[in-house]
Amino acid sequence: MQCALCRNKECLIGKNCSVIKSKLEYTGDDLKSIQISAWLESDPAKRTKLEEIVIYSKRLGYSKIGIAFCIEHEREARLVYDILSRYFEVFSVCCKVCSLEKESLGIRKTGSLELEAACNPVGQALLLNNDCTDLNITLGLRTGYDILFAEHSEAPSIALPLLELPYLGDSEIDFIE
Repeated sequence: MQCALCRNKECLIGKNCSVIKSKLEYTGDDLKSIQISAWLESDPAKRTKLEEIVIYSKRLGYSKIGIAFCIEHEREARLVYDILSRYFEVFSVCCKVCSLEKESLGIRKTGSLELEAACNPVGQALLLNNDCTDLNITLGLRTGYDILFAEHSEAPSIALPLLELPYLGDSEIDFIE
C-alpha cells in the first residue's frame, strides 16, 4: 500500500483498494473499541487527546490508568495524573526507575556524577503490569524507550503529545454517557 501517495482517496467514499477488507471482522472488545473511536471521530466537539483518552477509557470500563513518563516532563506528568485521578485509579512511573547505571550498559557517562542513571522502559512496563493497568499513557519517552515500553506493556499503550498539555486547564471533561 502507498496511501500517502494516493491523490484520489476513494476509500472515503467506500472504494476497497486493498485485499484485507473481506477478512476484517470486528467483534467483542475490538468492536466496542472501534465503535467508540468512530463516535469520537464523528462527534463535532473539539477535544484534546487527553479528553478523548478519558472518554474512550470510561466507555470501555477501564478503571486503572498508567503513566510512563520521562523525568524531564515531571511537571506535565503531575498535571496528567491530577486530571486522570478525577476519573480513574492512576499509577505513574518515571523513566529512571530502578536506577540502571549507564556504564553497566556499556554507555560512557556524560557528566561528573558518580552514578549516571539510564532510562528503564522495560522496568516502567513491568511495574505498570504489576499494577494491572487497563491502559498506559506514555509521556515524553524518547525514541526506542517508547518502543521497548510498548513491547513489554501488557496493557495497550498510547502516547500523549506534550504540546497540548498547557491548554488543558482545570475544567472537567464532558462525557456523553
